[in-house]
Amino acid sequence: MAVPTVELAPGTGDPARPFTDPAHADADVAMLARLHAILSRHAADGGADGRWTDGDGASHWLVVPDWDALGAVAPAVGVGFFGQALDVDHEPINRVEAEMMERLERYPGLLAYYNVEFPQGDGRSQWGNLVVFADRSSREHLSLEPLHRTAVDRSPRHYDSLRLHRIVLPDGALGAVPPVLDESLLFDFRSDPTWIALRRP
Repeated sequence: MAVPTVELAPGTGDPARPFTDPAHADADVAMLARLHAILSRHAADGGADGRWTDGDGASHWLVVPDWDALGAVAPAVGVGFFGQALDVDHEPINRVEAEMMERLERYPGLLAYYNVEFPQGDGRSQWGNLVVFADRSSREHLSLEPLHRTAVDRSPRHYDSLRLHRIVLPDGALGAVPPVLDESLLFDFRSDPTWIALRRP
């Protein structure tokens, strides 16, 4: 598990690191709420995982090992990942992610893995990533898995910085209550060693 090198006060960022601006975290949590709502609607429509493109052109990639388990856990916890990508070939880390998603049922307590690419008006894309766990111990257990460790170790080669938000889903992954931010980990890979900050609401 990442060990923070600094703790930021609530509502503050590091002026030398614009990606830490709290406004970005607010936008990230709004994106996680959007993914949560889509996941709930998708389940209500019968639920099926896999890949699809919706009417707005957004590309979805969802893996749910057990829909009954996903709907039964409340509260649940989650993680949202928002990376500021480098201009490099991302295929190596994409392969690791795909292999993890093919083996998702092997990770105890991991209930859903959901990626969405939303096209933007300027021709670029905005990505959202929501991973749902039964509880905090399941979330921490994933950090010990070899494939996850491989992805973590590769991150500095693919991202300039990233924001990782730990959230609570008060009435579960399929409930109506939106995610609540628990804490954020902020990584600056330009620093050597990596600068890692913890910020709580």
